[in-house]
Formats: sequence, structure tokens, C-alpha cells
Amino acid sequence: MVPFGPFLPDQADLGNPGATIANNVLPRTAATYGPFPALSAVSAALANRPQGAGSFTQNEGTVHTFCGDSADLFKLSATSWSNVSKSSGAYTVAVKDTVNFIQFGDRVISVNGHTDPPQSYVMGTSSAFADLAGSPPRAKVGAVVKDFVVFGNTWDATDGAKSNRIWFSAINDPTDWPTIGSADAASKQSDRQDLPVGGQVQAIVGAIGGMDGAVFCKRAIYKLQYVGPPTVFNILEVERDRGTLAPNSVVNVGPFGFYLGESGFFSFSGSGSKPIGSQKVDKFFLDDLDQNYMHRIYGAGDPLSRQVYWAYPAVGNTGGRPNKVIVYNWAVDRWSTAEVEQDFMFRNLSIEVTLDGMDGYGNMDALGVSLDDPSWIGGLTILNGFNEDKKLARFTGAPLAASLETQEIGGTGRIFVNGVRPYIDGGTVTVKLRYRDQPVDAVTESSENGIDADGQAHFTVSTRFARAQVNIAAGGSWTHAQGVDAEVAGDGAA
Repeated sequence: MVPFGPFLPDQADLGNPGATIANNVLPRTAATYGPFPALSAVSAALANRPQGAGSFTQNEGTVHTFCGDSADLFKLSATSWSNVSKSSGAYTVAVKDTVNFIQFGDRVISVNGHTDPPQSYVMGTSSAFADLAGSPPRAKVGAVVKDFVVFGNTWDATDGAKSNRIWFSAINDPTDWPTIGSADAASKQSDRQDLPVGGQVQAIVGAIGGMDGAVFCKRAIYKLQYVGPPTVFNILEVERDRGTLAPNSVVNVGPFGFYLGESGFFSFSGSGSKPIGSQKVDKFFLDDLDQNYMHRIYGAGDPLSRQVYWAYPAVGNTGGRPNKVIVYNWAVDRWSTAEVEQDFMFRNLSIEVTLDGMDGYGNMDALGVSLDDPSWIGGLTILNGFNEDKKLARFTGAPLAASLETQEIGGTGRIFVNGVRPYIDGGTVTVKLRYRDQPVDAVTESSENGIDADGQAHFTVSTRFARAQVNIAAGGSWTHAQGVDAEVAGDGAA
């Protein structure tokens, strides 16, 4: 069997040990790919493009999901979005900024840039967001690090915009931001720091690689370690000339921080970065990415499947809307791609819904999500996006039409390819051959042939180099794609 090896589009076609195409599939195991599900809408549409979303669990167990556009904040109730802004149209979010949400206890805090003050919503108590108390700075990014809320890339009335600044609240109180340098601030361990190198703060994450937090700048990464007063945090630069130009590409899953750097994809462990896309997908991705829309790369991690996803605007996108996804399975070190158009992607928490509570979801025949799907169980981690209609959608639909291409076989003499037997455990499968006589030749494609009763797609192709492209129709039921067997004989032709 010729396996569908790891997706390695950056390798030369000749001698590539992996797959040159792995599209609309997921790297399921170290030896197989699985189907990539389509988006299934589960909410009404927003009026404007979503610029951020987050899902949080109240301490008593209720799940709350929020999103924001350029002017308002919304909360999900069954399938509808309720405006929970402090007043309608209260905010001004720049086109390239993101509405970021973080959780501190039962409080959800939102920041969206330098124009609006941070917003606060207490789950179980609030009916709308309000300005966060304590006179905090405005900020583009934020996170919970140890027992503090930490804002980055800030603005305040005294110093204006400080893109390289981080600023942390009073310990255990995100509603208290005492005057920096005062005795009150010292007693509450509140302080700020302008980072000397690396440019603007792009993202902050907490609890990573044994560290209490990390700050990703454009061209540097710092780690934060709580040491108590008077220092509060040791802030140590651990990467220089390596950061991220895409703020939303930073994904914190367990002990890892995955991100897109200027040269490709990396994982950060707290002590340094490891390249994960080098000589595999980095060149493919950067060539495919529309770099006019770096701010519209959205990363999300799934700790259950050990996969991280990045939605991005590829060649042919519409107005910067992401139209592709690249996937990395860190457990097996494998990649794949998918063609999915969406306005935003994030890691959501499912809301528990019983049959008695299904009335708000409309016609069951048009639901798009099976009633026995685990995403109806409350509190489970699920991958969500906002589709091109600006509706919240789950990746729980039928499998997308998938394509996998094997490595190239052949070399010294001519070969005659009579048949290809794919090893895929379901679905409607067709096969085409892609072949050439010399490495410098353009690739010729055969017709796309179905599988006969003997389990093979048959061909009459004489060539020196050949690879099989296996296509699986959309909507079929299958679990694992492993590879192909080829019925090949030596061909005495010159």
C-alpha cells in the first residue's frame, strides 16, 4: 500500500514522502485522515461582521456566549442574539481590531482597542455590559495571568497610546486599577511595564509551559512569572526577532502556545519556540495567504482532538473573509487543509439543550445538527464559526468533498498503471492519475474514474512517474482514509 503520508506541500514532488494534497480532511491518526465536517448554522444572523466572540461557564455551570461587531456586543439565547451593549451603538471598533473577551470568576471583560473603555458583564447578574470599574486603561488585548487581569497595547489619558505596554490590575480584583507608583498600587501589586524590544503587544496568554503567562509582540516573546511584591512579575524576554504579525493567530491550548510567525508556524513552550511548519507547510501557507488581511487570521484549538485550526483569507477571498482553514494535529505532527468560508472562528462551549427546549431552534428537518450530536450537551468544547451569512455555526455538518494525493511512484523505467485500489472505509470514491515522463514535464491528468466491483479504478496509462488523487464525494459516511494499492507493471516501451 502507498499511504496517504503527512501533508508536505513544501517538499519537491519527486521523492516527496508525503501527500501533496490533503484537502477537506483532518489528520486523524499518525497513518490516516478523517472527514472535515461542514458548517451547520445554529443561530440567527448578525447585521454586521462579527469581530470577536467568546464562550464562558458561570461558576454554577451555565454557559454564556458573547460576540461583538464594530458597534455592539451581543449575547446568545437559544438561536437569537440579544444586544447587551451598555447602549445601542455604543462602541467604535476599528476594522483591523478585534473584540476580545476574557473571564475572571463570573465576570466577562471585553476590550476592543483604544477608543472604548473595557467593558464588564457579571454572568448571572448583569443584563448588559457596563464600563469596567476602577478607571482601567483602554486596551487591544487582555488575559488573566495568575490572579490578575493583564491588558496589553494600552491607551490612557496621561500617556496616550502605548502599543508596547502591559498593565495589570490589583491582585484578585479586576475592578481596581490604582494610580501607578502610589502606595495604594504597591499594596495591591498593580503595575505596568513598557517592553523594551519587539514592538507592539499582539496577544497575551496565561498558564503556558509552566509559566504564569506570556506576551507575544510583533518581534519578541516575553514570559511572565509571578514572584510577589515588590517586583510582582518577572518579565523575561525569551524570543527576539520572533513574534507574530497576526494577533488572532495565537492559540493557547494546555501547556502550548501555537502561533504564526513571520516565517511560518511555531509552538511556544514557555522557554522557547519550536518550528512546526518548516519544510512542511510554511511556504505553501505564506504563498496562499492574502497578506493584506493578516488581522483576519483566526486561530482556535481543540484539546480533545489535539488539533489547532487557523481560518485565513487565501487567494480568491472576498473582501478579506477567510475562505480556507489549515489544521495541525500536534499529537501526530500532521497537517491538512479545508475550504470553508467564514467570518470568524473560535472555540465555543456547547449549551445544554433538552428536547423540551428545542422550540427555539425551529424546524427539526432544517436543523443541520443531529439530535444525538454531543454538541447539545452543555459545557463541551466545540469549534464554531460565523458563516458567510453571519450566523453562528458548528462544524458538525456532513463531510465536505475531500481530496488526497499520494506520493509519486516510478523513476528509472516506464511503468504501466492498470488499476488503483483506494483504502477508504466508506463514501463515494473516485480516482484520477496524475503523471509525467520527466521531472521537468507538466503533469497530465487522467479522467476521474469510479470504483469497479473488484474495488479498483482502472486505467491504461504508460508513464515514468505517477501519483493517485483520490476524491471522496461530499456527504458520505466514512472515518479513515489510509492510502492506495496500485496495479503496476513494467512497460517495455521507450
